[in-house]
Amino acid sequence: MEKIYHYTSFETFKKIIEFGTIRLNSLANVDDAEEGLLLDMPSQAPYTFASCWTKDAKENVPLWKMYVDSPFAVRIGVSPDILVPKFSEKHFISNQKNKDSYVFLMHRGGLRGMEFLSDVIYTDKPRLKMLKNLLGIFDTDYLSHYGLTKSLHWEFQKEIRFIVQAVPKSQVRKRPDALLYTCCQEVMDNADPTDIDFIDMEYEVNKMLTAEIMLGPSTLEEDEKELKSFLAEKLPRFSGEISRSEVYIRR
Repeated sequence: MEKIYHYTSFETFKKIIEFGTIRLNSLANVDDAEEGLLLDMPSQAPYTFASCWTKDAKENVPLWKMYVDSPFAVRIGVSPDILVPKFSEKHFISNQKNKDSYVFLMHRGGLRGMEFLSDVIYTDKPRLKMLKNLLGIFDTDYLSHYGLTKSLHWEFQKEIRFIVQAVPKSQVRKRPDALLYTCCQEVMDNADPTDIDFIDMEYEVNKMLTAEIMLGPSTLEEDEKELKSFLAEKLPRFSGEISRSEVYIRR
């Protein structure tokens, strides 16, 4: 996979460049209201955070319309390894800005870090069970697919997402006989209060230097000039491709 793509406004793009971070939003706030719901336990959507991209290199009119609330729209195309988790300890991410929160990867099995960037799975039954049985053993589908399943109605997005989980440090009750990860899991299982709306993660800035940037369907010539001026000032070594949408949408 050479590039992944993100549709956004120029104002949001500027923040991505100026702050050097990519924002992962709570699944409790995404447009698909079914995201994160479980069949047998409270939803873990408030503790699960994603940055949503698409693998589709062909521009997508619904994505322009659904995910950009400004006529000055851009589509960013970058290498998938632009965002890589760094760890303070096993599973716990250090290159994130929410210092009052524990931010971590799910135990999905395999090598550490492999579970961070995943394809969305489109299915007619997107809701999962957490538990395999009354002994509290996790269901294998939950372990491998939680936060990644969506209804077939959303299949047009061809989505791939960065995904983490997080809980407030103030809600975690540490115990000498339990791993920190286990104590964080208990916060989610108990549906304890959380005030985390998003997680900002630092990305590999050098990967942005070769990004593909497409101006949206309703942008103007002056918008392109503003984009180039901004890049010259904030990202002077930028050598990526700038193009314009082939779609026409009334401004």
